[in-house]
Amino acid sequence: MSLGVNLSSLDLRVAYEAVQSGDPDTEWAVFTYDKGTNDLKVQAKGAGGLEELAEEFSDGRMQYAFVRVKDPNTELSKFVQINWCGDGVPEAKKGLFHTHSTAVAGFLKGTHVVISARNE
Repeated sequence: MSLGVNLSSLDLRVAYEAVQSGDPDTEWAVFTYDKGTNDLKVQAKGAGGLEELAEEFSDGRMQYAFVRVKDPNTELSKFVQINWCGDGVPEAKKGLFHTHSTAVAGFLKGTHVVISARNE
């Protein structure tokens, strides 16, 4: 198994583009790993705001979210990347978090703000 994150899934691209294009049914998308691999997959997507998104984060997972929010001053869309590393993630996997977060940032072009978080 490669140590690099695999971002080649078509579903990842489709979910990312839905958020970025302003699709009203997709304000956010959460990506996580296929079990036992470094292959990123779409875990969930939705339009229920940040409260709904927050429910998707899990203590035992490394996850990445791409979110479209409205700037209250300009009414323009802004994009946020959230890198989540739950406290229950095994230490060996946590060691890949920074490298994988950087690779995900390269995939999620157009991000205005990056937030790293680790507990609920």
